[in-house]
Amino acid sequence: MRQRPASRTKVANSEINVSIMEQRSALQETSSSWDALAVACSRPYCAPGWTLSWWDHVRPAGSTLRALTVQKGSDLVGLLPLCQSKDRWGIVTGHLLGHDTSSYSEPLAYEDHQPQVAAAIASSLSALGDGLDVLSLTGIPHHSPWPRLLQETWPGPRPRLSLVSTMQAPFADLQLNGFDSWFSSRSRNFRQQARSRKREFLRRGGRFRRAVSSSEMLSGLQDLERLHHGRWSSRGGSQALVRGVIQMLIQASGQLGPDRMQLWTAEVDEGAVAAALFVSAGQEMHFWLGGFDEDWGGLSPSILLLVEAVQHAAETGYCRVSFGPGAQDYKYRLATGEEQLDWIDLLPVSRRYPYVRLVQSPRRLRQFAARRTSPHVKRRVRAVVGRLFVPSRNTGKEHD
Repeated sequence: MRQRPASRTKVANSEINVSIMEQRSALQETSSSWDALAVACSRPYCAPGWTLSWWDHVRPAGSTLRALTVQKGSDLVGLLPLCQSKDRWGIVTGHLLGHDTSSYSEPLAYEDHQPQVAAAIASSLSALGDGLDVLSLTGIPHHSPWPRLLQETWPGPRPRLSLVSTMQAPFADLQLNGFDSWFSSRSRNFRQQARSRKREFLRRGGRFRRAVSSSEMLSGLQDLERLHHGRWSSRGGSQALVRGVIQMLIQASGQLGPDRMQLWTAEVDEGAVAAALFVSAGQEMHFWLGGFDEDWGGLSPSILLLVEAVQHAAETGYCRVSFGPGAQDYKYRLATGEEQLDWIDLLPVSRRYPYVRLVQSPRRLRQFAARRTSPHVKRRVRAVVGRLFVPSRNTGKEHD
């Protein structure tokens, strides 16, 4: 097992130990304490069951693991698990594990230890010198303290914070009187449609199911893959279920269990006609991906599934259901509020800083334009490109 010796620093009169781990097996040993951190922070996609499964099946080729664990005595109080890669221009970027399949991903720390953990992480990253050009924080809540904490505790010249793009993330707040209060706050039209369509779906022999066994989860994931691709195949393909993601989800389901990773399906005798996947931790449950059979679109089975999942979340004690990044209309029919997610680069002011900024500028402009382009326009462009350049079978991907 290869692991760097723990470096030590004094912060706020307490000894904080930082270990930099570069082997998965070493990081795996922290999984129990790591998961407790993710639960305490209500960050589902920061849990080891999700992120290590991503590392095993989805990480970019040639990337390396660099995880910073922060301990106070024998207790794990903070964690920053990075996937580090070098692009063709020689820019070394660190992303949090799972960055391209997740949102709300940020460093973890118990709230009363955040300043200490940030200082320890900043000191360790600073010591890398030219070994890290960019720390990329993707889909991080706008109110997150981490970008400023890392910047303000960085030794020497403060790194620059570069806002790459933003996106809204609708959510349903369930803290006040649970499901009944949430449902009654929806529009009268929505309530009437949800009730009448559910009655009609049940009248036709439909049923809703949450996977509770490994075999049900595997079957549900296969349904999700089929329905999601079926939904997007005529619109240029999907960008969500890329290579390795289904294998990642199968592994993650075994690690997280059916309560933390929930797979809901709407079924008839012929099989599933809608599927929705949620991942949860602490007080929050997050919708990750869905799909439905357009032949049943008149009954909105995917919306009915989301309502069922919100009711289950309220009954089992979750305070919030996030519908993920993206301003799709159906999300706002369910949402009680929204928050901004930011894509932020932290750029150390090293001798390479001018070169990094020069290389980044045109790429960031393209990314900004892509994020500002409406989903409708993106679908039309992908559909045209798909018809022009993709042979008979399209296997591209994107969130429903």
